[in-house]
Amino acid sequence: MPRLATLSPSVIDYLRRETAYIAQHNDKAARKIVSMIRVARKTLAEHPNIGSPGLIPDTRRLVVGPYVLTVRTKGGTPEIIDIRHGRQAEPKE
Repeated sequence: MPRLATLSPSVIDYLRRETAYIAQHNDKAARKIVSMIRVARKTLAEHPNIGSPGLIPDTRRLVVGPYVLTVRTKGGTPEIIDIRHGRQAEPKE
């Protein structure tokens, strides 16, 4: 079992943009986001079925602070395929 759930390229891009923007205003808050996501990745690696069923078939949703993660397990490895702020619209596919 992997030590951390993987991140899709779009999630990596989102996290880079989000933390860079937040760090301009509050560096401590940006570091907290990175920490929360890392803990979620570790938890998902240990418990890949955590969270509720997602709107997209074969996915699960996990709320992490103000963010909602969409997770798919592929070949036994959980992958975060989408991340959004809770105020943003749900992913459709």
